[in-house]
Amino acid sequence: MSIESALNQVVQQAQAAQSVAPDDYKDPKTGLLMCGKCHTPKQYHFHNAAFDLGLVPVMCDCQRAAHDAEQQKRRESEREMLTARRKAACFGANDRKAAYTFDTDDRANTAATNAAQGYVRHFTEMRQKGRGLFFIGPCGTGKTFLACCIANALLDKGYTVKVSTFADIANRLQGTFDKESIYDDLNAVDLLILDDLNAERDTSFMQEIVFTVIDNRCAAQKPLIVTSNITPSEFANPDTIERRRVFSRLQEVCIPVEVNGKDRRREAMMKSCRDDLAFLNT
Repeated sequence: MSIESALNQVVQQAQAAQSVAPDDYKDPKTGLLMCGKCHTPKQYHFHNAAFDLGLVPVMCDCQRAAHDAEQQKRRESEREMLTARRKAACFGANDRKAAYTFDTDDRANTAATNAAQGYVRHFTEMRQKGRGLFFIGPCGTGKTFLACCIANALLDKGYTVKVSTFADIANRLQGTFDKESIYDDLNAVDLLILDDLNAERDTSFMQEIVFTVIDNRCAAQKPLIVTSNITPSEFANPDTIERRRVFSRLQEVCIPVEVNGKDRRREAMMKSCRDDLAFLNT
C-alpha cells in the first residue's frame, strides 16, 4: 500500500467517525463543515505538492477546548493518584502524620515555621547542596509536626520523601537478610526524615544503624531532616563517642532549628481528659 493510499484510508476512517451535530452547517464560501456552536471549521482541506487528501476532519474550537479540559482532568487525576501512592510510601500506615500541613499550623513557634517553609521554598538549592534541618527541642513542641509539614509540601510538588524512625528501620533490618536493599531504599528518596533521634535503644547494634543511615545520606550528598529532644548544648557537646560520630555528621549537613514552647501534646491530652470527664458526669 502506498503512503497516499494509507493516508486516504486514515482520513476515510476519521470522516466516518466524525460526529455531525444538528446545528452544524456548511460554509457557503469554503464548503467546509462548521460547528453550529462556536462557528469554527470542523474540516480542513489538506493538499500539498505531494498529496491531496480532500476534506480532513479537525476539532473545532469548542471540541478542542473540551478535549483540552478532559486531558487536564486526566493529568490531574493521575497526579493525585501518584501523590497518594507517594504519601502512602512516605508515611506508611500513619495517617495522622499524613494530615500535617502548614495550613493547620498555629504558628506558635514562628521562627521554626518560617525555617520549615523556607526549606520547602528553597528545596531545589538545599537538595543540590545535600543540606537538611535538625529540629531540636523539648517534647511536644511541634518538631515532628513541622517535619511532616515539609514532607507533605514536597510530596505535593512531586518529590519523594520517607518519614521513619530508627526503631522502624531496626525492625525492618532484623526481618531480612538483604539489609543493603533497606539502606538503598532509604537513600533513594529525595528527602529522608528521621523522627525522634535519641529515643532509640542505646545498644551497639542500634547505634551502628543510626550512624550507617545518616552516614549513607551524607556520603550520597542527599538531604535529611532529623528531629530530637536533645538540647542545643547536647548537640554541640555529645557525651559519648557514638553520639559524637553521629552528631559530627549532622553538624556537617543539617541546619539546627530550635523548636521551643509549651508541650502541646500534653495540653491536648489534658484537654481530652477534661472533656471525657465532663462527658462521664453528664
